[in-house]
Amino acid sequence: MRSIIFHSSFFIFHSQGRAGVRMKILGIVAEYDPFHRGHLHHMTEAVRRVSPDLVFIALSPCFKQRGGLSLLSPSDRARLALEAGADAVFALPVLWTVRDAEHYALGAVSLLSKLGITHLAFGAETADESLLFRAADLLENPSPVFSTLLKEKLSSGAGYPAALSGAFSSVLPEAEGLLDRPNNILAVCYLRAMLRLNLTLRPVIIPRAGSYHAAGIDPVSPSASAVRDSLLRGSYANAFEAVPSYTADLLRRRFLERRIPDERILDAILLSRLRSMSAEEYSLLPDLSEGMENAVRSAAAVSRTREELIATLSGRRYPSARISRLCASALLGISGNDTETAFLPDYALLLGLRKRPEMTALWKSIPLPVITSFTEWKKTAAPYDLAAWRIWAQCSGLSDTLPFTEKLISI
Repeated sequence: MRSIIFHSSFFIFHSQGRAGVRMKILGIVAEYDPFHRGHLHHMTEAVRRVSPDLVFIALSPCFKQRGGLSLLSPSDRARLALEAGADAVFALPVLWTVRDAEHYALGAVSLLSKLGITHLAFGAETADESLLFRAADLLENPSPVFSTLLKEKLSSGAGYPAALSGAFSSVLPEAEGLLDRPNNILAVCYLRAMLRLNLTLRPVIIPRAGSYHAAGIDPVSPSASAVRDSLLRGSYANAFEAVPSYTADLLRRRFLERRIPDERILDAILLSRLRSMSAEEYSLLPDLSEGMENAVRSAAAVSRTREELIATLSGRRYPSARISRLCASALLGISGNDTETAFLPDYALLLGLRKRPEMTALWKSIPLPVITSFTEWKKTAAPYDLAAWRIWAQCSGLSDTLPFTEKLISI
């Protein structure tokens, strides 16, 4: 049985059922941009395995983990998650969203754990829980041999991802190539977060079929990037085959309404920002390595688009996702000091909630306020969280009053 206690603009969840029986709450970290058949399979299979009382989603808001703007608003993606069967959808603060996989996973797992989840579901190309845990433990508690190998490979000029993968494979040969796959990387980071936070969550690993960044659309196991690219090219039929009907219906409405970010506006905002930044402002950006700020400044001076800028800078030394996140940080005003001193999420913004009769029983209170109103959220939100919505609204041709005109999604 489940309940929600509302007071002011907050509610508190309780995770204890009748007779003191602890409820099973399944947590999922997602972007759902857009929600496609692969996402539906992931959620359905996780629910089948766990039979949870509730399903909670931690959702990336307007900016995603690789630094790009979301195609659909957080509210729209929350609606799609509820349509698929989620019970509640919460926004992950942008300071934990526009981060490398380790910190993205740490912020999301911390948030969901404070909301009371008992199980965490995620995909992986290598669905071997024991091997993934050994990998997570090695990275979280590196041996002297591993640390030495990593330093040697970095000193030889290898980029960090390649150096990490090489050192990792040398120390744990049975996991060779494990960190070369994107879902495996996130899976290991989720487990690292569980180890670091000393959590007793039960991982639910769903095998990932298909390619995470495939250019073509596989209707059964598509990549979100392929679906987005197809939609933005105007190839709607192929994209709609890869998503549930409720996703297709929402996408049709949003494209007809032109409630979709225009990449040309984002290009103009970003390049204007990068070209006008002072040397000191560049030096304050997070995740900088020696000379990186100079390379970004030089590329911004001649690039015509965000895509061209990232392509110019990307390579062995600077992966494209890292450049993209750096650009997002510049746009949002996120500094290295912000990321280095960040507290783990200490509140949750509720984007959507499913109405269910079971939500009448009493749960034990969780130690986290959950905000249900964007107006109240404005009093708590960091400047970069507000900036993310403003940029998304501007690129979508919408009013700067977003998200304060948005309502809690309830179905």
